[in-house]
Amino acid sequence: MKKILFTLTLIMMMAFSGLCFASDGNDLNKEQKIAENFMGVFTKEQAPEYAIVSKDFSDNLKKSVSERTYKKLPAEIKEKFGNVKNVDFRTFEKLGQEDRITYIASFDKQPVAAIVFIFDQDQKLVNYIFAPIEQQVAE
Repeated sequence: MKKILFTLTLIMMMAFSGLCFASDGNDLNKEQKIAENFMGVFTKEQAPEYAIVSKDFSDNLKKSVSERTYKKLPAEIKEKFGNVKNVDFRTFEKLGQEDRITYIASFDKQPVAAIVFIFDQDQKLVNYIFAPIEQQVAE
């Protein structure tokens, strides 16, 4: 009887713990893959093709980021920030109808910069932001 009770308790505990896993895990994985694919434009020698990257763009982003704009992006980033040294995932936020993924990057000219990717509820990339982070020096 004790073995049966123990087995039932163990099964119930395992079933309940399965409910406690992060339900946003699949969203994060897919959106991270899209973001990292997009960042390949400045982290890899050969940037991914526009047709591959743009399939995950929202309709509005496809209008504002054409193939021509996409091809200019590596030069613009290199001019403003320099060569990329390191990119690290920082946060994943669910804010109402949108998700935000933030990476912290270091470049030659800009020691610390935030790269934010904003996704809609359909997991399409809506916007991206490269923002330099100014470090405060303690007196």
